[in-house]
Amino acid sequence: MRKLLSALTLSVLALSASVWAEDLGIQENAPDRHVVVKGDTLWDISGKFLTQPWRWPEIWQLNKESIKNPHWIYPGDIIVLDRSGAQPRLRLLKGDAHGLSTVKLSPGVREERIESGAIPTIPISAIHAFLTQPRVVSAGALDSAPFILGSNDERVIFARGDEAYATGGPADVSRWNILRPGKALNDPESGELLGYEVEYIGDARTLSPGAPQKILITRTAQEALAKDKLLAAVETDTFEYVPRAPESSVNGRIISAYGGLTDSARFQTVVLNRGSSHGLAPGHVLAIYHTGSTVKLSRDEQEKMTWLASRNSSVPDGGAWLYSDVRCLKDASSKLTYDQAADLKAVTRVGCLEHDESKVKLPDARTGLVMIYRVFDKVSYALVMQSDGPVFLLDTVKNP
Repeated sequence: MRKLLSALTLSVLALSASVWAEDLGIQENAPDRHVVVKGDTLWDISGKFLTQPWRWPEIWQLNKESIKNPHWIYPGDIIVLDRSGAQPRLRLLKGDAHGLSTVKLSPGVREERIESGAIPTIPISAIHAFLTQPRVVSAGALDSAPFILGSNDERVIFARGDEAYATGGPADVSRWNILRPGKALNDPESGELLGYEVEYIGDARTLSPGAPQKILITRTAQEALAKDKLLAAVETDTFEYVPRAPESSVNGRIISAYGGLTDSARFQTVVLNRGSSHGLAPGHVLAIYHTGSTVKLSRDEQEKMTWLASRNSSVPDGGAWLYSDVRCLKDASSKLTYDQAADLKAVTRVGCLEHDESKVKLPDARTGLVMIYRVFDKVSYALVMQSDGPVFLLDTVKNP
């Protein structure tokens, strides 16, 4: 009997371990501990333990306040995977003069400045310029912004160390980013003007306030010109966040990519047509989907086309079910029931792709992950964290 109970106990424990590992997506080869080294990022460490790195707050059991104000993780710290409880969790062991001590409050990562010793969430070099130098401004932000007028020696091109005059600005602003308006960013779905891309030209500071004001060009990425705009400079490059899924449903698109390419690679910044007004915040992770192509069939192929249904493991809600000829349901105005799904004969083709049976839309393909790191009202900067293939403009981004 004891042997039977022991066997049952071991079976239950094994099953429990399997369940919680599946629930949190623990990597099959997850290490028991990881020593943090210089060059590590929070995303990389999370990926060592989790198949879904954005679930970092769950395995640390972080509350919302901890996510907003995470503790620091430094090289030399040891992250331990604790499998002893009902749910797995991570613990942080920190070294001090007396050896290792356990930190009770499970940490995330806070990155204050580039020179800080704490490990960053994502590679700092990939995003620093976008944190301190504006590349996108909201619609109307430049309409009333000060701009460079020129100089008394009638120059219209300026470099670092040059003095110039500009139209007056707010009295409490003395440090400026010099910007040049670029292309408009329009929502690909509604056509709404979301903002403008801008070229970062350099920095300036006010020498003599007034209208006009006298300014000194303190930094240039390229030559500044008369009519270039001035916006109040970002005063700090501090930022903090941990990777996590958005709390609400998100469905947006990639509307711009830096580098001028139509496809993007890992650690490249892209712009999304969703921002803080849509519930996005730094640290949110979204999945990228490339829209499936539409294939045109010949008449002979149409006649031979076999209509098949493929479904996911959850109870269908209509929108979650995919069909080889593009979500053809018996009644497109109502949700697909379980009985209909079980009986393929009950599901008939009514009309797809505007009743054009000569076309078949291939399924959308998930191609990668992005992490939001800077948010505006209606647009966001995101970094491509994983890419299984090219990431294109107008690709869809959704909850992971």
